[in-house]
Amino acid sequence: MINFPNSPGFNVLIDDVVLDWFCLINTKGVGPKTFWALMRTYKTAKESLKHVSNPFPRNTAEKILRAANCNIILANENTFPKGLKRSCFCPPILYYRGNKSILAKKKIAIIGARNASLSGMAIAKNLASKLSDRFAIISGLAKGIDTNAHLGSLEIPENEAAIAVLPTGINKVYPKENKELCEKISKHGILLTEVTPCSGPDLGMFQARNRIISLMADGMIIVEAAAKSGTLATAKAALDVGCEVMVVPGSPADPRSFGSNLLIKNGATLIQNHMDALEVLQFDENFERPEIPDQTVIVDDEKDIDDLRDRVLSLLSTKAVSLDEIAYHTNMSIPKLLCIISELEISGKIVKHATNEVSLA
Repeated sequence: MINFPNSPGFNVLIDDVVLDWFCLINTKGVGPKTFWALMRTYKTAKESLKHVSNPFPRNTAEKILRAANCNIILANENTFPKGLKRSCFCPPILYYRGNKSILAKKKIAIIGARNASLSGMAIAKNLASKLSDRFAIISGLAKGIDTNAHLGSLEIPENEAAIAVLPTGINKVYPKENKELCEKISKHGILLTEVTPCSGPDLGMFQARNRIISLMADGMIIVEAAAKSGTLATAKAALDVGCEVMVVPGSPADPRSFGSNLLIKNGATLIQNHMDALEVLQFDENFERPEIPDQTVIVDDEKDIDDLRDRVLSLLSTKAVSLDEIAYHTNMSIPKLLCIISELEISGKIVKHATNEVSLA
């Protein structure tokens, strides 16, 4: 057991399990999907580290965690957001500052354009403020709509409703002008990230942040989104996992609303105020996000996983076939299939080709 009492705000005892998980997920070539495939195959991170090339140095891991000035949650803990376990890309570790009990609340994401209009920012702030007495408000700390959603969720500090998901390490503020906002959220909400401490912004991490937001949210409100934008991609990801997506309509002449208006055209719910959002979610104390099958390997029954592996192997030969074809014949979702394929590839039973096809080894 390693204790870092000299790091202000970092009051977690880091045991060998935490260090094993940290070293495994930070080993080059090991992302969340591979992490869970390894865990399924070898049962523990300690054992998995014996089967990867050039595992992340343990002494370096200790130094990073010593300097992190944050707390952590592992995916096998009860306080870990259960919505994230809907995906085989579930981050094994979350780093946070603030009150983690907020993660147990029902959550609404409010996201939108960075170059938002004044009216759009005012709408986002008002929605967050009005909904913060019943929901935690999630956003991504970006300029524009995200920033104003956070500001609205902080208007009544005692609600403790602010959740900011960062695309950077917990010690890096992006954009820099939101430093003061980050400090307020850490006191009256929670800052959350899957990114290793001290890491700066990276394009892939913006996408990972958006995925976390879409998986955690019970409902999502879009305020201004261009036709090709991260906001629109996040909304589509949320729809894919059963999240209720609501949209504030915008002017058809404003490019910042092309994407959000398209969502409405394609079936998303139009709302104009917080009462509309509550009506859509049919809010009461027993409100639950619609259930969908869990897809991450950490929640599946071992026997079921064995059956799925056998089904996939029975369809394969030395001739390469596409993942779509396997999914069709097994009636398996692509995320689930990708988890199984990763496990079989790691165990050496199949070969994955550059053409996104697989065959028996």
